[in-house]
This record gives sequence, C-alpha cells and structure tokens, in this order.
Amino acid sequence: MTMQRSLSKLRLVRIGKPLPQTTFETFAGVIRRAFAHVIEELEIVDHEPPPVDRIEASLLTADLDHRIGGHILGITDVDLVDRQGDDFFEFMFGGKDHRSHVAVVSTRRLASSRGQALQDRVFKVGLHELGHNFDLLHHYAFVRAPDGNYCPMSKGDYNRYGERGYVRSVVDGRGFRFCSGCRDFLLRFHHA
Repeated sequence: MTMQRSLSKLRLVRIGKPLPQTTFETFAGVIRRAFAHVIEELEIVDHEPPPVDRIEASLLTADLDHRIGGHILGITDVDLVDRQGDDFFEFMFGGKDHRSHVAVVSTRRLASSRGQALQDRVFKVGLHELGHNFDLLHHYAFVRAPDGNYCPMSKGDYNRYGERGYVRSVVDGRGFRFCSGCRDFLLRFHHA
C-alpha cells in the first residue's frame, strides 16, 4: 500500500461531544470538497474523551493512533497544550503528530462564539491540520484561494495579533478551499 493510498481514507473522530453529530456530517462534506480526488473514504467515529480539561496534544494524538489507527482528524472540547514549545504558545487550536497521520482540533479556544462562527472556525482549523497530514506547509503571507478567501494553510503572525485577534484576523479570514499551489501539491503527490 502506498503512502497516498493510506491517506485516502480518513477517520473523523468525535472525541466526546464537542459539536453535534450533524455538524460532523456537514464537516465531512466540507472535507470531501476540499480534498476531492485525495480523500476517497471518510468515516465518522466516536471516541471517549480523556477525563481531563487539558491534555498534551501529543498524548491525545498518540492515544488516537493506538486505539483507532490510520489517518485521523480528531475534534475535542478538551484544551490542547504543548509543553514542549515556547510558553507563549502553550495552548493550541489544533496540532498534528509528526510521527503519524493523526491531527486534532480543540473547540475550547475557538468557542468565543457559538453557532455558525464556531462551526466555521473548527472546520478551518481542521482543514489546516489535515493539510499538514498531507505535508502542506504554512503560508506566513496571506495566500488566497481561487474563491478569494485565504488558503486554509495561511498562518499569519500570532505574535502580532494575540489569541482573540488571531482567531478573528487569521482563522476567520481563511476559506474552505486550498490555494492553487496547495491544490497542485495535493493532486501531484497524494492523488487517490
């Protein structure tokens, strides 16, 4: 089995109940459109949340890899932390385990809004983390996708905005489609 084939099936893991099941079904459609011809199969899986309010992102990704395995995007309402990094970046909106194809997103810091705004933020961070599973890198400049929105891989400068400003300025500015450079890379190296 090739690396591309192993990434063509995604398990979208609902860790606890961070969002309604219908939102996960909607997100599955967003993922299918954003990763057309790259992700062929998508399965929504439920997983028990860790009995904590905060967890090291690498521990959660390792647990998902061990218990579920495969290509995974997990979504949780548990706060994700990274104690190996700079204290300024201790918490994370999402993260990707570089030892596996497992990424996670936390709704905790994105939940300053409710409803559609929260859903859109989770989807955009999720697409960004999935992009990393496919070896896409950050755009530190704001690169636009063909639809006019910023590419999900746009990162910007966290230090410039702070947490709330970053969410409003960078995450909210992202769209649900990749820029032509990212899309070309996905199709060239990960076409299913």
